Amino acid sequence: MNWEEYIQMWDHAFIQLIDIRQLHISNHGKQQHLFPTSGYIYVVQGNGTIWLDEDKHVFDRFYLLHAGKGSRIRIEVGQEDVTYYYLLYRGNIPSKASGAILKLYHMNNPFQLQFASRPIAPVVLYRHVDAMYEEWNRREIFERFHVKIRFYQFVHTLVKQLHLQGVATKEIDTVEQIIQYIHEHYNETITLEYLAEVWNYSIQYLSRQFKHRTGRSPIEYVIQTRMAKAKDLMVRTDATGQEIAESVGYYDLFYFSRLFKKQVGMTPVQYKKMVKEGSLVSDRPWEEFVSSMGKYISDCYNDGDNHYQLKIEGDKQMLKRMRTKIGLTMMLVLTLLLAACANGNTSPTNQNTAGGKSNVGTETTQSTSSNQTKSETSMRKISTVMGDVNVPANPERIVVDWDLGPVLAVGVTPVGASNTQMNYAAFLKPFLPETVEDIGAEGSISFEKVLSLTPDVIITWNKEAYENYSKIAPTVVFDTSQYATIHEEITAMGYILDREEEAKNWLIDFDKRTEAARTKVKNAIPADETISIVDYITVDDFLMVIGKNGERGGRAAYELLDLNPAPKVKSEIIDQKKDRIEVSWETVNDYVGDYVIVLSVKGKKPPELPMMWKNLDAVKNNRVIVIEMENYFAADSFSSLLQAEDIADKIAKLAETAK
Repeated sequence: MNWEEYIQMWDHAFIQLIDIRQLHISNHGKQQHLFPTSGYIYVVQGNGTIWLDEDKHVFDRFYLLHAGKGSRIRIEVGQEDVTYYYLLYRGNIPSKASGAILKLYHMNNPFQLQFASRPIAPVVLYRHVDAMYEEWNRREIFERFHVKIRFYQFVHTLVKQLHLQGVATKEIDTVEQIIQYIHEHYNETITLEYLAEVWNYSIQYLSRQFKHRTGRSPIEYVIQTRMAKAKDLMVRTDATGQEIAESVGYYDLFYFSRLFKKQVGMTPVQYKKMVKEGSLVSDRPWEEFVSSMGKYISDCYNDGDNHYQLKIEGDKQMLKRMRTKIGLTMMLVLTLLLAACANGNTSPTNQNTAGGKSNVGTETTQSTSSNQTKSETSMRKISTVMGDVNVPANPERIVVDWDLGPVLAVGVTPVGASNTQMNYAAFLKPFLPETVEDIGAEGSISFEKVLSLTPDVIITWNKEAYENYSKIAPTVVFDTSQYATIHEEITAMGYILDREEEAKNWLIDFDKRTEAARTKVKNAIPADETISIVDYITVDDFLMVIGKNGERGGRAAYELLDLNPAPKVKSEIIDQKKDRIEVSWETVNDYVGDYVIVLSVKGKKPPELPMMWKNLDAVKNNRVIVIEMENYFAADSFSSLLQAEDIADKIAKLAETAK
């Protein structure tokens, strides 16, 4: 980030001063701080060494540092006593700021940047700081207000000097920022979607970068952070299991205990007992687990913005009175265990449950229990991408976390589905009654909610979630990459859910409707006309050109409707088996065909389109087809059929208007 961008963001920011102090350290003394907010340290006397997180700075008089919330400062004084000022503030950019400012803020938060320098005019800065300190400590409202004015003058003077000196800010490490965020908010709901939105990256890119750096997915890191904190509380406090569970973000003690055992290898009770007996040595797990941003323990400040007593972050939440669901959960668990025993399974882990392909044989078994229930009557063994799985014949209660369309296509209304699909596969909403319950967003599915729905079968795309799911009910990993066509995909789902006749009937209807949509397009535009799909609404400063795979209507347009892609779309995207590519506005003419489909987002104003776009033949000839993102995010078989029909209708209407 350059200093002009830095000061531009300060111009749009809301700033609140938190504290201004003058501190002294005797020669050869030491001090440590954890920045509770963003802040400056300005050394005006003495010499020594400062560690700002991992960076070492040797200083003498007049040395200035800036760091963000959560940064660790360790000062070791040399031969001379040290005097320094400590300026704490909180800054943020209002959500009503322009898109460019918000994007810049998310990419390079100015209040989290680290930099250090010996100012070229240190006495000028000293006068600002000393005057602020004097007025701040009078604690009168007029003086406090005037201090804020002086603070802006201080920042203005400082940035001008840093700009002249050519001082560089330390590049922001996105993964490290996310790690820091997780350590600050581990007891709150953290989803991949939220992290991707805040840091302005796709879920896939963010997950890949995070796992490359840490060896774990963001959600795995969240869970392990919570478990590390829980271990620390078990060792250092007499908090109850329920209080500890709540303090780290779990309000279901049963689920917390099960997750703890999976991560640690023993139950919370066993862990606490072994530590107290000395058979297990506590290694201060919380401190060991923090990232490189937190290697030193604060003596002076903590993460609570205005609380100077030392405390462990998150403990405050521990004693909140929250209504829990322990009774309900235990009843459900008992029910599931009884059902498992009746089926001849001694424990959930003995169910060999996994999923995917259906081009295999079955084995039917009969229960000999005198009290047979529907789920006990017949079980089917199917071979899948992760092994064999026993699933009930004709299951009724289905939970699906992603492939909602194929489940609906074979005539099954799930009892639970992810809100990501329910919200962004909008064409499916007419087929979803209000009884379908929300199990959470993709990346943060609530296993407690899934458990409460007592499903017969769980359909998931996520192999990593399989183990957790399979402890609740027979689980099938539905891997769409295993199927070359929609016919294979629907046939597989019909087989898994024992709805083969329904799958056949849906595919007969699918073929008829697809052919009708293709005919409608052929009657509207010449066979040799080309078409492209472009997204400029969900990205900034460039365009996204869509291929045949994935979301945004590519499957519907190029596979179901068999439309002709523009030559470069075919050669550079479809033939290369890419989902999409990013192109600049200057090259847009190379990718747009005779017709162009563009994405829109409800409530979001499209960008000002440049002349390169307005001069395209498709645009000048009014051959632009607008589709809504919430209808076209999904790419499942059922959604793709509905999208194809929608595109065909829009093309036919466009042709009729042109006559």
